[in-house]
Amino acid sequence: MKFLSMSLTDKGLVRKNNEDHLLEVPELGLFAIADGMGGELCGEVASETAVNALRDFVTENQAVIDAYQMNSSAENKAQVLDMLADALRNANAKVYKEAMQRDIDGKMGTTLTVLLVIDSSGFMVHAGDSRLYMIRDKTVTQLSTDHTLINDYRKQFGDYSGVFDAKFSGVLTKAVGIQEYVEPEKLTFAILPEDKYLLCSDGLYNGLGCDTPDLGSIFDAPFEDTQKEKERLKEAMRSLTDVVYKNGAPDNVSMIFVSAFTMDEEEVTGTREFIKKFDKIRSIELFRDLEYRELLAVMAQVEIRTYNKYDVISKMSAADRELFIILDGKVSALKGTKLLKTFRSGDHIGDVAFLSGEIPTYNLFLDKTSSFLVIKKSAFDKIVAEEPIIGVKLLTQLATVLAKQTNIATGLISEQ
Repeated sequence: MKFLSMSLTDKGLVRKNNEDHLLEVPELGLFAIADGMGGELCGEVASETAVNALRDFVTENQAVIDAYQMNSSAENKAQVLDMLADALRNANAKVYKEAMQRDIDGKMGTTLTVLLVIDSSGFMVHAGDSRLYMIRDKTVTQLSTDHTLINDYRKQFGDYSGVFDAKFSGVLTKAVGIQEYVEPEKLTFAILPEDKYLLCSDGLYNGLGCDTPDLGSIFDAPFEDTQKEKERLKEAMRSLTDVVYKNGAPDNVSMIFVSAFTMDEEEVTGTREFIKKFDKIRSIELFRDLEYRELLAVMAQVEIRTYNKYDVISKMSAADRELFIILDGKVSALKGTKLLKTFRSGDHIGDVAFLSGEIPTYNLFLDKTSSFLVIKKSAFDKIVAEEPIIGVKLLTQLATVLAKQTNIATGLISEQ
């Protein structure tokens, strides 16, 4: 996969100075945006300190990126995400220390939204209310979460109308440098050819109001060559800034566009297959209530496995409890030579054992070549711990599925 990027930052029409800082390091695949806060000088210092610390930390740990490029194992992938999260934590420590030296700790900070692209993998770490968007197949999806008082309330309790005074609703609940420690939001996801990613400050998206240009239409045509792609990125930036300035540009305006493309037909074919599988996974009952961004977070923790006709999968000796969901195929659950149940596309296998810890007393026989979405219990527990809202949705849906299949599932585990 190859990438093009283009950026813009401006103080806008009202602010006296620009407290935003951008970071573009194409050779590392590293892009970031920081929106400083804390007054005329301190905001600038905070955002610049953060992006410089981020760049230095990732550069010093490039070996982690190199290892993933050589071997894109799940372990190496996790190490890249951990390294990037440590880079944001390090930036937090640097900004916090700078604030203490100025005797204004707690009053100087910055948002920090980071995108790292490695081949066909994307990694995001984030704190604050700057944003990362993905534009895929004409659809614009926000991948980051706004760490604000009103958004945190909405995620926990739903409707927030009338709860907050407007002047407090945008108060940040997470940022870099405000406190001694910050835990970043993290996300990994697959990057497809023709994807576009937009990092931006709140000065951009708030300045657009209800007049957001149709980015899907701007990027509708397929990639042709780098020069034309640069022109499309310029057109997108021009369309966005025209609206913001028409609306008065009351805040600093900053953005980075990153475009993914390939000349490799095999990668293009792989993209088509990925989208087909992704659409099939979205239709599975367990994931039906997940937003696009939440499903991407789950997909980073699951496996897709394919087994051949006549293969036997032992459920009795698995080291880690696993939930199987059939994407395509036909599978029989056997206890010895006794047929317990036949499963088909969309069915879950092992729900009760997955949650209860009981050991199944059956094996799976492949009646035809079949593909499965496999969730390990350790990965599921990680999702619940790191993304509690997603965890609640998954547990609720899993309970719903179990309510429909209790007799069958219990029989597969405990039948003598």
